[in-house]
Order: sequence, then structure tokens, then C-alpha cells
Amino acid sequence: MPGMITAISLSVLSLKIICDTTFLDGKDRFENGDQRTVDDVRGAYFIANGWAHQVGSEPAPATPSGDVTIDVQSAVIGTEVRNG
Repeated sequence: MPGMITAISLSVLSLKIICDTTFLDGKDRFENGDQRTVDDVRGAYFIANGWAHQVGSEPAPATPSGDVTIDVQSAVIGTEVRNG
């Protein structure tokens, strides 16, 4: 229809981050120390998980997770070769 304006949703790259660790997101690999510009949603996700921080801010300090107990159990995997 003439004169009609169609709104198109575009992902706007507007948040500048610095990676604090190496991680994968979809097909993208982010290396420790990389400075990237990403959309607000992805950037907020990376920052919330502690993988990156915003340019101009300090990285979040690592919080100790406390004591961890590991219960190791013996396991045997049966592998057998049968010919014939």
C-alpha cells in the first residue's frame, strides 16, 4: 500500500565489552581480552555471567564459591569384542 511505513526490527550494536575469559556464544568465539561491540541483550547476558565487563568499568571481582566436596565412585565400563 503506497505511503505505508513498515517497521523493521534491527539488532543495534551499542554495548562495548571486554572479555574476561574465553567463551563461545552460538557461532562466535570470544577470547580473553577481546574488545567487542555487541547488542545490549547479549552484552548484558555476558556481563551477568561474569564472562565480560563493559568498557570503562572494572571487571566484577571473582566470588569464591566455598568448599566443594567431590564423591568419586568406581565404575567399570564393559567393552567386549565379539567376532563372529
